[in-house]
Amino acid sequence: MKMKFRKSKIILSATVILILIGLLTFKKYSAYAQNVSIPKNPKIISQSITNEKATLIWEKPDKYDNIKNYNIYQDGQKIGDANSGSTIAKEYFDRFYNDASNSNAVKISVHNYTVKNLKPNTEYHFTIRSIDNEGKESQDSQTVNLKTDDTLKIFNIEDFGAKGDGTTINTKEIQKAINECSKDGEVLIPKGKVFKTGSISLKSEMTLKVEGTLLGSENADDYPYGDSSKVTKASSLINTKSGSKNIRIVGLGVIDGNGWKENKEEKDPNGFFLSKESSLKTVTQNGILAAAQYKKAIEKYGFSPKDSYSTRSNLLDMGAVTNLYIGDGLTLRNPSQHTESNSSSNNVVLNGVKLETFNCNNGDGTGLGGGRGLIVVDSVLDTGDDDIVFNAGKGEKDSKNNPTGDIWIFDNYFGRGHGAVVCGSYTAAWIENILAEDNILNGTGTGLRCKSSQGTGGGARNITFRDTAMKNLTDLGGQPFIFTSQYNGDSPSDPVSASPIFHDITIENCSVDGASGNAILIEGLKDGCHNNIKFNNITFKGTKPAILDYAENCTFKDVKFDDSIINPWEITNSTGLKFEGTTKVNK
Repeated sequence: MKMKFRKSKIILSATVILILIGLLTFKKYSAYAQNVSIPKNPKIISQSITNEKATLIWEKPDKYDNIKNYNIYQDGQKIGDANSGSTIAKEYFDRFYNDASNSNAVKISVHNYTVKNLKPNTEYHFTIRSIDNEGKESQDSQTVNLKTDDTLKIFNIEDFGAKGDGTTINTKEIQKAINECSKDGEVLIPKGKVFKTGSISLKSEMTLKVEGTLLGSENADDYPYGDSSKVTKASSLINTKSGSKNIRIVGLGVIDGNGWKENKEEKDPNGFFLSKESSLKTVTQNGILAAAQYKKAIEKYGFSPKDSYSTRSNLLDMGAVTNLYIGDGLTLRNPSQHTESNSSSNNVVLNGVKLETFNCNNGDGTGLGGGRGLIVVDSVLDTGDDDIVFNAGKGEKDSKNNPTGDIWIFDNYFGRGHGAVVCGSYTAAWIENILAEDNILNGTGTGLRCKSSQGTGGGARNITFRDTAMKNLTDLGGQPFIFTSQYNGDSPSDPVSASPIFHDITIENCSVDGASGNAILIEGLKDGCHNNIKFNNITFKGTKPAILDYAENCTFKDVKFDDSIINPWEITNSTGLKFEGTTKVNK
């Protein structure tokens, strides 16, 4: 009896010790887990959901300076982490940070993750945990629930007679496939072939999946004008009807506008498309579709050379669409004019897109004009004009429209382009509520570019530009941050009396390594000072001094310049400026 009692007592004691150890371990885990900030507001990009994959995005915690990564959990099991996820931009991020000359550049945070290999019509549950610099994990974020789609019905354009030989014009065949596509169906451009086409139009509740190449016709007659009595612009390669909704354009293929001849003599280090010199002066020599449309407007309609040049078509014209999704590895290349236009559209997402339009004149990447809701994530932009641009009309009439806004731009790589994030030059109804964060700029002209002019009206407000590494800002003017209401734009016929203003803007935690122009340009007007612009923790190397003219109540905290700049601040006509911290930094 004594032996049994002693044995039971030993077992009981051991059990108590194990429980205590477990409690202490849990307590220890809980203690440090509670000290690691939890990711905020995780969600699935609804338009990204298919029968096999979807993209998770989330906001960084309020305190994130010690967060280095995020773990992803599916139904309680870890399936990966954000930094190791396979993304479109990852190879460019890795190449940038593997370059020793960028060791002091701001480190960006990846907070998106595409979940793959899911099953159709199945429910899943996801949580995200922050990982700090010591490898400690936070508690779970809120749970995100997902149900995948059913398998889509596929409408292969070859079944409608399309030929992928790179020469046959397939406009009618592709349009027939689109017209007959069932609700939530998928029109497929097959892999490994080149399908040439003229202008086509998508409809609501469909997916265009481009696995091969969709090549624009070089014949101007394949891009009719919408209203022959009012010739202004040729129809785009891909169009939508006003009021369309729930459209997806995805795939690992290429949509090529065939706008300009390729410059094969020069090799781009990133392998991006590079057109020959393109402009009004070179259009007949170097244009393909651009030249054909230019000549048609002159010969058929008697337009002046300048007006004829403006009739060039865009690559994608997504006008007045609600719920538009473009991505999943798609490349948009070589437009005749702009690349991807979203006029008066709402809830637009570009996720995993390459925009290769460098040297294509007026080759803006994407943006929003007169709509609400744009996300650009995990994309690569190398453009012939502004990368992501926002407009809100010009003049008194347009000033009464709804503002353009609610924009989130993150985890992208910007190559060349006049500006990465651009507000204006049309600002009448206001551009507002923009968060641009965790992007890398390498070769771009400007990081944040706000531009307008007297008479245009409105301006831009409530913008945050943060946690961004910027290098070799040499395209166009090469000025990292621009706020000017003296832009040389078109004057409206009904000018607004009040000067345009840029205000309530925060730029923080950015590194700039090399720029051909001034570090900061704030250039207001006498009756319209740009105000409440805050710079915090910004390092400028290899730039010219900041120019502040008609700036009001702006703050500059821990803004650092090279020692070679004797006076970093050239200030005129400005009041209420505050400077805190160092204003120079050693080379």
